[in-house]
Amino acid sequence: MRLKKFIIGSIISVMILTLSPYPTVNADISIPKVIKVGLFYGQTAKSSYQLSSPGGFNFAYQDNTGNLINIFSTSMQNIQVAKDDNFYLMVGSYDNLDMVNADYDKIANQIPNAFIGFDGKYHVYIGPYLALPDLQSAYEIFSKNYTNISKVLPDKNILISNGTKNLFLFNMKDDLYVSKLNPDGMPLAIESKRYRGMFEFRRQQDSDMTAINVVPLEEYLYGVVPAEMPAWWNIEALKAQAVAARTYAAKNIGRYGKYGFDLTDDDKTQVYKGYDGESSSTNKAVDETKGVVAIYQGSLIDAPYHSHSGGYTEDNNNYFSADVPYLKGVEDKYVFGYSSANDSWTVTYTKDQIKNLLLSKGQDIGDIVDVKVTEKSWTGRAITVTIYGTKGTFALKKGDIRSFFGLKSTMIDIKGDGSSEFEVYVTSSYSDSQKVSLNEINIQNNEGITRVSKDTLYVVGANGIKELKKTDKPSEVYTIKGSGYGHGVGLSQYGARGLADHGYNYIYILKYYYKGIEVYDTINNKTL
Repeated sequence: MRLKKFIIGSIISVMILTLSPYPTVNADISIPKVIKVGLFYGQTAKSSYQLSSPGGFNFAYQDNTGNLINIFSTSMQNIQVAKDDNFYLMVGSYDNLDMVNADYDKIANQIPNAFIGFDGKYHVYIGPYLALPDLQSAYEIFSKNYTNISKVLPDKNILISNGTKNLFLFNMKDDLYVSKLNPDGMPLAIESKRYRGMFEFRRQQDSDMTAINVVPLEEYLYGVVPAEMPAWWNIEALKAQAVAARTYAAKNIGRYGKYGFDLTDDDKTQVYKGYDGESSSTNKAVDETKGVVAIYQGSLIDAPYHSHSGGYTEDNNNYFSADVPYLKGVEDKYVFGYSSANDSWTVTYTKDQIKNLLLSKGQDIGDIVDVKVTEKSWTGRAITVTIYGTKGTFALKKGDIRSFFGLKSTMIDIKGDGSSEFEVYVTSSYSDSQKVSLNEINIQNNEGITRVSKDTLYVVGANGIKELKKTDKPSEVYTIKGSGYGHGVGLSQYGARGLADHGYNYIYILKYYYKGIEVYDTINNKTL
């Protein structure tokens, strides 16, 4: 198959796309033009990816000035991009595709596994060969006919194929960018999911190949807002979510820099579902707040948000660590009534389950004696939960409470099924002596009723003084009753819905949850 069949002649000329992500619109406020989202990385990285595009593909690399230089195009609609660590023979060296294409045609007529590649120059590659002896044998054969032939050793290459034939070898030890051939066509798809923008593929040390979606900020938000908030909610709540998501993205540029991107596509940062997750209503919310962010004292805020506060949002330092002036708890007036599953919920643990959880984390405090919320914030959220054991105690703090027990939130109370009671025997003229358990004792005198809270009581009778001791029945099961979903810091999504449904606009909503902020239009350089 001749390579030139896959090359669109009008696209062969060098195409330069600027990727510089930081146009400054205010001395203290930088809004990224482009976001890089990690789709597959680390343990989720793959050795190869299936891509589709109705109009074909462009392939490019980034030069030292940040521009993309197009090096190859194909009109094929389905391709595979794979990491490649094979051996090859390389014939010739050419400055452009027209030059290499002429020699490729001649070589391909004789050698079926020949194809074109690029390492800063264009070459005809022959292979692949899986082992060095195979490469050496092929070299001895082909070097008789080609004097300008050399060996290519594995070096973090990226191979493009159509599944049956190799199309192009990228041998630059650099990132490969893949975009759609027709700028007006439908978005690219990777592993059957469509995304706006382009894809970037990076060979990482000791990993499979990282796949990144490089997408304009506003188009990125098209895929975030409906993933974080139902698209059918009140438009003012959706606008507040759009501004919070935009601010969060801008503030967290480079957060995953070691992998070569900014944000993940899951709840480690913000959930992002690409083109297939978009909705017209949330796109409208993004468009109508274009360039709008939340700022505090002239700088972007970190804009956390969560699903349901449980009645009060939380001070940042009571869940995370830092004391942030604009992340202070507020009463969440209208959060209830939309989601019964989040309004209240219950989780139960046996004492043995809790013991095993501790052991799995390297903590042995013996058998579990009690579990209590021993410190709460002013909002009612647990700050410390103490687990008491026969060998010692273990304290869970702040966000660790939620992760340890797998809870929706830390707006909780904990109660065991055990009890403490006094055992006494009652006799009367009507019956024999009977054993009676008293959970609590109240004494009545002329001043009223007083509850006795001592563990030991003494009773004075005709036969002298008798001692009554409280007996404890240890808890076997602990019930955690809670409300809310999420860390509770910043904007409450159900609460924002409630405010919107009560007639408040997105600016009011943002200022309600982020205290002392300004809502700033970076396009028109003004406060809203």
